[in-house]
This record gives sequence, C-alpha cells and structure tokens, in this order.
Amino acid sequence: MKFVFIEPELNDINVKETQKASYIRKSFQVGPGIEAARMYSTALGVYIPSLNGKDLDERRLLPGFTDYDKRVQYQEYDILSCLKEGENVAGCILGDGWYRGNLGPFNNRYVYGQKTKYACSIQLVYGDREEWILTGEDWKSFQDGPLQENDLKKQEVYDATKEMPGWNEPGFEDGGWHGCALAEYTGKVIPMEGEPLLMQERFTPKVLHTSDGNTVLDFGQNLAGIVEFTVSGKAGTKVSMVLGETLNEEGNFTMKNLEGEGNKNEKMGVGQRLTYILKEGKQTYRPHFLISGFQYAKLEGWPEEVRPENFVSVAIYSRLKETGTFTCSNPDVNKLFQNMRWSQKSNFVDIPTDCPQRERAGWTGDINVFVETANYLTDTRAFLRKWMHDLISEQFENGNFPVIAPRVPMFGGESSSSGWSDAIAAIPMAQYRTYGDTTFLEEAYDAIKRYVECCRGMARKNHFLHLFKRGEHRQYIVDTGYHFGEWLEPGGSNVKDALKAIVCPDSEVATAWFYYSSRTLSQIASILGKKEDEEEYVSLAEKVKEAYQKEFLKGGMPQSTRQCKYVRPLYMGLVENEGKERLAKALNELCVKNNYKIGTGFLTTYQILNVLTDNGYQETAYKMLEQEECPGWIYEVKQGATTIWEGWMAIQDGKVGTQSLNHYAPGAALSWLFSRCAGIRPIGPGYRRILIRPVPGGTFTYAKASYESVAGRIVSNWERKDGHFVLKVELPEGVPAIVVMPDGKRYENAVTGTYECEL
Repeated sequence: MKFVFIEPELNDINVKETQKASYIRKSFQVGPGIEAARMYSTALGVYIPSLNGKDLDERRLLPGFTDYDKRVQYQEYDILSCLKEGENVAGCILGDGWYRGNLGPFNNRYVYGQKTKYACSIQLVYGDREEWILTGEDWKSFQDGPLQENDLKKQEVYDATKEMPGWNEPGFEDGGWHGCALAEYTGKVIPMEGEPLLMQERFTPKVLHTSDGNTVLDFGQNLAGIVEFTVSGKAGTKVSMVLGETLNEEGNFTMKNLEGEGNKNEKMGVGQRLTYILKEGKQTYRPHFLISGFQYAKLEGWPEEVRPENFVSVAIYSRLKETGTFTCSNPDVNKLFQNMRWSQKSNFVDIPTDCPQRERAGWTGDINVFVETANYLTDTRAFLRKWMHDLISEQFENGNFPVIAPRVPMFGGESSSSGWSDAIAAIPMAQYRTYGDTTFLEEAYDAIKRYVECCRGMARKNHFLHLFKRGEHRQYIVDTGYHFGEWLEPGGSNVKDALKAIVCPDSEVATAWFYYSSRTLSQIASILGKKEDEEEYVSLAEKVKEAYQKEFLKGGMPQSTRQCKYVRPLYMGLVENEGKERLAKALNELCVKNNYKIGTGFLTTYQILNVLTDNGYQETAYKMLEQEECPGWIYEVKQGATTIWEGWMAIQDGKVGTQSLNHYAPGAALSWLFSRCAGIRPIGPGYRRILIRPVPGGTFTYAKASYESVAGRIVSNWERKDGHFVLKVELPEGVPAIVVMPDGKRYENAVTGTYECEL
C-alpha cells in the first residue's frame, strides 16, 4: 500500500500555542461502470474521515496511539456505496491528538512533531482498470474553521459561527482554501491493530447548585469520555464546562485531586475544558477530539435554565468482549467489582493507561499487575497484542524498557524501573496461560532475552553506596538504575519516595523482579523448545534466588515490618517449605496487628490476597477485603467511589487529596474473586485443563462467578448454610477438570454438576 503524506498547515507553528484543527478536502470524479472502491487513510494526529458529507467511521481518535516516529496505523474502508457518478468529495478533520497535544505526566507538547500530517489513498476499480487518487499538493486545506483549539487533555474550543455547511460535499466553494505541502514520513505504516475505540454507555446527570454559586452536573459515574449537550441562545454566546472527578468537602466542584503534577491552573495541563460559541437558535454539540476523565461538569455562562435532559455523558473506551462476571452476598464487594470494571473501561482507551484524566500514559507497571484481572474480565488478546508491539518497539539499545509505552517524555531520559519494565516478560506469559497461544511468547522472546541480559549487566555493577559490600552473591543483586519500588504504599510520599529512589534504588524489589523475569524466560524457552536457553536461565534464576535469600532474608526473614517485604518473596517463589511457612505466618500476624488494613503498595497489593489464601490464611484475606476503614477497598466504596482510586487515601475525612480517583492497578487484587473465592483457575495453558477450588470465608454466604474461557464457559457457584457447602459447576465438554472442595475432597475427572460437603 502506497501512502503519500501531506501537511495541511503551510505557515510556521507557534509551539507555545494550541493549534486550530485542519479541514481537508479533495474533489474527484467517478465515471460510469465502477465496480469496487476502497479508501485507505491515516494521520500523524487524530482525524475524522468523511465522504460526500458522511463520516466513514464510528471509531474515535483514529488512527490510534503509537510511537509515531516508528509506526502508525492505517484504516481501510469499502466506499463503493458512498460514491456517485460525477463529483465526489473526500473530507477529513485533522487534530493534534497524541502526536502534538498535551502528553504524559508532565504535559509535554509537540512530542512527535510540530505539524500534523495526513495520508489518503483511494482506489477506484472499473472492470479491467483501476484508478488511484493519492493525497498531494492539490488537496485543499483550511485552518480557520469552527474547531479553533483541540487537545486530548487540555481543551477544545468550537465556534459554531464559523461552521462551513457542505465543506466536505460536492459543490462547495473552496476558493478561500489553500493547497497542502508534501511531507516525508520514515516510520512504518501498518494495518489497524487492537480493538475499536467507541462511544458506549450514556448517563443523564443530576443538576447541582453548589454553595459557591456554581451549577454542576453529576453524572453519577466516573468514566472516560465526553459530554454531549443541547443548548439554545444567541449567536456569539460563549459557554464552557470544566470536567472533574469529585466535589470537595464543602460540596463544591474541584480539580484539586488532579493537581498531582504540580499544575494548579485548570485551564492548562489537565484542563478538561470544553468551550463552545453558539450559533443562532437550538443546537447540539458533541466534542471532536477532547476526551476526559470525569463524573462532574461545572458549567459556565449557560444562557438558559440548565435541564438534565439537555446533557449526557458518553463513555468512550476500547470495545473488548466481556468474559467474566462475579456476584456475592456482600453488596459492597459487588459494588467494588463494578468499580473495578469501570476503571478498566476508563483506562483501556486504545492503550492501557494509568488514569483517564491527568497522565493518560501507558505505564508498564499498571498493566503488569493488572493483566490477570483484565483477562478474567475481558478478552484482551487483540488489545494487548497491539500494545505489546508498542512496548517491544520502545526497547532501548541496552535491552532495557521504558516505564511508559508508547513513548512519553520522562525525567532521566531513558527511564526504566523493575516491576514496570518486567511487563515485557510477565504479560506474554499471562497471555499464554490464559489463551494457550504461543504467539505472544514468540513475538516477545528476543526482547525478553535482551532485557534479562540487561538486568544481568546491572547486577554486575555496584551502587556507589554499596561499594563496601562483599560476597560472590552480590553479582546477582540489582542495586543500580532507577526503580520506583513499592510505589503508593499507605502513608508514603510519592515525592520523597521518588527522590529516595534516585539516590538509593530499592535493590530488594529490583533483585526479586530480576529473578522473576529470569525464571519466566526459562519457562518460555521450555515452551518454545529452546533447550539451551532454558538451562541457561534456570541456572541464572537459581543463582539470583540464592543471592536474594542471602541478602534480604537474613535468618530466613525480612528485616522489616512492611507487608510488601513478605508478600513479594512468597508470591514470586523466592522461599520454600519451612521458610515459606514462617514468612506466611509473619505476614498474617502483621495483617492482624494492622487491623486487617492494607499496608501494601503498587507491586504487592495485587498478590496479597492470593498469598494469604494459598498459605492457609483465607480468613485474613476476607477480612482485609471486607474491612471498611481507610486504607482499604470497601472504604472507597463507602465514600461513594464508582471506580478504583489511585491511592488508598485519595479522600480522607472528607478532604480531597492530590490523586486520581480512577486507577485500575490497586484493584488488580480482585482477580482473587475469580481464582480463589470462586476458585476458577487454568492448570493447563488456555484452560486445556481446569481447576475449580473455591475458598469460602468472611461474611460471604454465597459467591457466583462465570468465565468465558477459550475452552468454553466455566461457572462456579457456591453457597454455605448451617455448616453445609454446596457447589454448582459448569464445565466445557471434553475439557479435563479437577474440583477440590473446602474439606479437601478431590474429584479428578469432574463434570458439570453439583458437589457438596460439610464445612
């Protein structure tokens, strides 16, 4: 496929300003006897393609987010039914998007370039001949249309008085428009990957009149998306809305919680501001390229009575097939489950992001800890395969990986971090276990191997503060590089933790993940039949394990009262037998002493319930899940949360902190609801063998879970009453399964049916 890129903006760009969108059109003739027609298009920016006045695609923010220096996706359309004999017009609205809009934690602009670019190829087939119409200097462009400012994060300004009726239809007078400039693009142009980004659920608001004199809309659900509205007024009237996640302790609209990057001006950085200038009369508007994370909208300058029926919030996220359901006797846990689902929806927006408002970046650590939960909830194969291609394309020359993919500027240049960069090994393995497909493993293998060798190289170096440390095992301890460590631990400070990590990296975390990825690489090598590599990395992993035990488990125990220091070696398999029992017992005691409150951060919260349950402390796991005080999951539910918060103390004693209220990572532990509570787990890749091993506990009197695996539908419904336990199981026909009851009784050749025991 041949693409010719054009730049619709001919004048120099002022990089200190937000740019206007470009409107692009091309008039072309279609003769008689046309038999087939296709259009292929893409952009460096975001675009809306049209033909003869009709939008061609319901998908949003095309062509999607990639590292544009390396690759960009194209879209393909069958346009035969849209054409007519005679004049036809191909149209496009082209905006900044991820290409040159506000991007990442520090709101950098013009990351990939200063001028947006567009490419379109139209194929017309007449019998035995074909005609191609390619973008070129003869395509017309205009920058002073109604879309005066556009940015994914900051704001969108639309002036309806500047609308150009029929601009993308035949017969439009485009004399005031200008030609385009040819542009060079050296990256790859690839077919569309991933899942479609679509408008989905819709919510009508309640109208609030707050004590500070503002009118605020409450849509009842925190989400990623847009607000559509209908308004009547005089031409030239300016109205605005600012979109945010919460109200403050006085019940007034606030964006304080989104000031975590230090920017306190809502018009800049995060922004999430929509400004609309009315034309005469009644009109309806839907934002073009602005997408926001919000539950509330503060209105400004509204010219008429604000009625809820004139507004609707629309969720926008990548359409993945839902595969998992869960419900139980505790309504707060059910709400928590729904909150987790909404945080996934809000952050599966073409790429897996951390939050849908402030950063919107593809943080590798977030999806690393969340992938198992995501796989229970949805079919992630296409979505994560696209993102894994993004990640692999970002590998540094030294074999390391960035903490964000696609690329977003960060401090320290080529920044990496253990637990984040290790997503390169963890995610392909998770996909193999869930779907039984070796494609992920094959595509990522060389990158994983280079990464593990990079970690080996880091381990051979000594941090300047540790030069006095001796011992052969030190060549397997990673204490160089930058590592976030146990990020967002309750009571911690992000700023202090980040500064500490610069001076003194958390070598316990880094070494544990070095072991994890080395071991995972050996397993992948075995699956792919790479015998020499398997032996090499089994040996490496064992040496790293021995070094970890010697350095961080003195006397067989962590020298710490932090929960994470016990969870990590337990779930990573860094201890065995009696040592494992001692650590699990000590972890349980720490949890009980802490009144069952969460004490873990980013890299161990997702495993703490599993570790407790697998080591016989399921009642502690249930009490941690169900406890209602801060910090804890149900505390957020009791505070009215409709998504999962970034930090455990994002809202405390009614006071709003400076953290996002929509991060899925802390909800990653809830895969436990499927794998332990309901007991649905694969014991063969792709659920070719199935284990059903429910673990009842807590206040739960019943739990019901279903999962549409690639092998077929799996259901585990249990109920306990008066010391009796009844389990109803549905299993795919012909798939070997084992059912293990709470009393230990095993059914090795289990089939669909009912199983009972006394508790």
